[in-house]
Amino acid sequence: MATGPVGDDCAALRAQVDALAARLSLAEAEVARLSAALGDARAVAPPLTPGDELGLFGPDDDGPLADGADRQLLSKVLTVTAVVAGLVALLAVRTGTLFSAFGVLMVVLTVGLAWAAVRTRVVPVEVSVTRGIVYVTRGDSTHRFDVRESASSVQMVGRPGDPGWQLQFPRRGLDPFVIDASMVDADDFVRRLREWRPEL
Repeated sequence: MATGPVGDDCAALRAQVDALAARLSLAEAEVARLSAALGDARAVAPPLTPGDELGLFGPDDDGPLADGADRQLLSKVLTVTAVVAGLVALLAVRTGTLFSAFGVLMVVLTVGLAWAAVRTRVVPVEVSVTRGIVYVTRGDSTHRFDVRESASSVQMVGRPGDPGWQLQFPRRGLDPFVIDASMVDADDFVRRLREWRPEL
């Protein structure tokens, strides 16, 4: 019974296991170093106050919904998951396994999650009424609707407090601009508009 090839296979396997163990210990040392650096950064950074915001997510001007749900929760979860996947991909670069199936999967997953986080980000909407003019600011764009003029059309769908309540401002050649209960306190908003449009 020949034992030469089996012995060679065992030696090659042992060498691979030793190489993997060495790479694993390097990865563990890197994780320990990064954890220590994170602890040092937390010790130096001032504590966040309720008014502070994390630059990763941008301002949360929309706040929670009426049922307590966070409008930007999905975007935040996708962003955090993309960061974690990116860190794993970075670890694959450090360990030399970036071009393995796992490394490529992590890179693709990171890019996909980052893209989804950007696509699901909620742009804050600010609505105000000043002297009969409704100002709506969404991101970088501002819309202005003058309700003092009878020529300006305003249509209300439902009543304030109804689930499907909307206030629509028809526009020529465009879809009507819609304000709903997710943007304003419907009762207060309609009360302020009725100073100029009692028929609402």
